[in-house]
Parts: sequence; structure tokens; C-alpha cells
Amino acid sequence: MDTAIVAGLSKQIVLARALDTTANNVANQTTSGFKADHIAFREYIARVDAAASADPTVSLVIDPDTYTDFSGGGLEQSYRDLDFAIDGAGFFAVETAAGLRYTRDGRFSVNAYGELVTRDGAQVLDAGGAPILVDPEAGPVLATPDGELQQNATPIAQLGVFRFDDLRQLRKTGDNMFAVASGEAAPVSSPRVRQGFIETSNVNPVAAMTDMIEIMRAYEQAARLTETASELERQAVQTLSETN
Repeated sequence: MDTAIVAGLSKQIVLARALDTTANNVANQTTSGFKADHIAFREYIARVDAAASADPTVSLVIDPDTYTDFSGGGLEQSYRDLDFAIDGAGFFAVETAAGLRYTRDGRFSVNAYGELVTRDGAQVLDAGGAPILVDPEAGPVLATPDGELQQNATPIAQLGVFRFDDLRQLRKTGDNMFAVASGEAAPVSSPRVRQGFIETSNVNPVAAMTDMIEIMRAYEQAARLTETASELERQAVQTLSETN
């Protein structure tokens, strides 16, 4: 196949992935605690038949690396007693049907069993990895700056905040949560927890929309390159067949 067509198709495939990633960032720009993903493009130099081309190499774009930006979002006051934001490093631990997960989304509530849960019903865990129970008859839940939960001035749990030495251990599993690919989480010794606040998404909407426009333009250019190369190849074949 013509090297121009190969180069164009390889770029289209990678740009399609980049567009999906950026579109997901845009869709989650208002999701509490969401962390944006980015694409790191990589180049591959392939050798071609020197006799068939003036340049014996062709530059291809290969399957890119996707990485998550774990920088903190802003803190937005919600005035809800069961909304919590981590001011600094760390993740809340939750127990889901699929196993242990971690999240920065601290929009919690209490279920019918008195358990502190996420918006999807996953149990929020304390510093020891146990579910947090709230007594509905004991008054509102108050949190100290280090994440100790109290009712009627009596401690009921220490809100679990966990860290990772290498954030690359985390992989997204959907529902704004992360699973650990390898390694273990360690409790944050002195967490900073803000009650009545939520962490906003760290997506920059203006930058994300600009990226989408640039990716779409690049995709269109690659598509035109592929179409032009294909048409030139078709015309060459047709010309050769007519001369023979």
C-alpha cells in the first residue's frame, strides 16, 4: 500500500482516539472530582522500499499513551453536611459490587441501613477500611478539618483518605472511580477535609474545546491526504492499464 495512505490512516486512527478522550473530558467538565485524560502521541519511523521512494523512511503515528491528570480541581461550597472535599492529595475509599475503588467525588448520603454511601450506593470506608455507620437519631454529622466524623460531639468514624506513591497504579473503571492495578494504598497521616464543599472537575473547558477543534481539523486533513493518495494511485493504475 502507498506510504502516504498508510501514514494518513495511522494518523486518523490515533486522532479518533484523541477525539474520544477529549470529548469525554468535555462531557465531564461539571462532574465533581473528575480527572481529565490526555493523549501523548508517539512517532514510529518505518523503512520503505528505497527503490520505490526518494525517501526510504516514512513517519507513522502509533498507538498513543493515555495518561490522567491528577491535579486538584477547585473547591466549591455546596452547604450540604454530607459533601466532603479533599484539600490536597488523597482519595476516598469505597466498596463497590466490583470491589475496592477510590474516588475524589465526595458527594455522599446515608442509605436506609445508616451507611455513608456514594451517589451510586457504594459504601464509604473509614481509615481502617470499614463501612461508616451514621445514627439518624443522633443529630447532624460534623467533620473536623482532619476528617474525623462526629455526632453530638462524639466521634463516630475517621473518614478514610488514602494516597499512592505512584499514581500510575490507578486506572479508571467508570463512574468517576479508580481501581489499583498494582501496589497498595496508604492512609494519609494528616488529611485536610472540607465539609460542605465539593471538588470541581480539573477539566479546563476552554482548552478542551480548543483541543477538540484542532483534533477535528487534523483528522479532516489526514482524511483528505488519504483520499488524494488513493485517487492518485487509482489514476496511475488506470493509466498503466490503458497504455498496456
